[in-house]
Amino acid sequence: MIHYVDGWFSSRLGKDMQFQHFGDRGAPVIVFPTTLGNHYEFSDRNMLDPLAWKIEEGLIQIFCVDSINNQSWYNNQIHPHEKVRRHVLYEDYLIHEFLPSVRHKTGANEAILFGCSFGGFHAINFALKHPELVSRAISLSGSFTIEGFLNGYYDDLCYYNNPAHYMQHLNDPFYIDKYNSTCELNLVTSDLDPCRERNEFFHTLLSKRGIRHNYFYWDNHVGHDWPYWQRMIPNYL
Repeated sequence: MIHYVDGWFSSRLGKDMQFQHFGDRGAPVIVFPTTLGNHYEFSDRNMLDPLAWKIEEGLIQIFCVDSINNQSWYNNQIHPHEKVRRHVLYEDYLIHEFLPSVRHKTGANEAILFGCSFGGFHAINFALKHPELVSRAISLSGSFTIEGFLNGYYDDLCYYNNPAHYMQHLNDPFYIDKYNSTCELNLVTSDLDPCRERNEFFHTLLSKRGIRHNYFYWDNHVGHDWPYWQRMIPNYL
């Protein structure tokens, strides 16, 4: 399997940002790490094994992006507004630096977004905000609210990065049409997933807004951890 590590210094984030790239053909898949994971997490957790044949056959290629979760959402030394502001800078990095690099390497104008747990939040939130850049977004055991990171604080910047909230008020036909025609949303949860109720809530919310999406539920004692996600992932990528 063709594999290399690349990256550059991001002036937007003020730090070096690296990524891993697996494969050389096929649809680009952007993989977001979990809570405090980095660009090595996906391969370290053996998540590539179930996808190896698809990568070798040139059906997909994997880009494992770095995160700054430890400097934003999980940095309790800063004000909640600053947490969200730093997340928005990360989003700007993705839009103006990382995704253009992926387009240059692959020739694809859209990407598939994938994430487990908090990586699922990143995948779905980015797709909802920028559906023109995303063909498909897949969340395994994700959560779609950020209020637990805010210690009771809330402002407009928080609102527009809180899918469980801003999707309740979405009426813009431009975005609804984009979701329904070009950006496929996939929510995957399970019987022992601590995020199960949040997925059920979000599934109901999207249904009420008339937004096409797929909702998958695994039973038979399926939990929130890497061995379960290794079983799940080949069904959705």
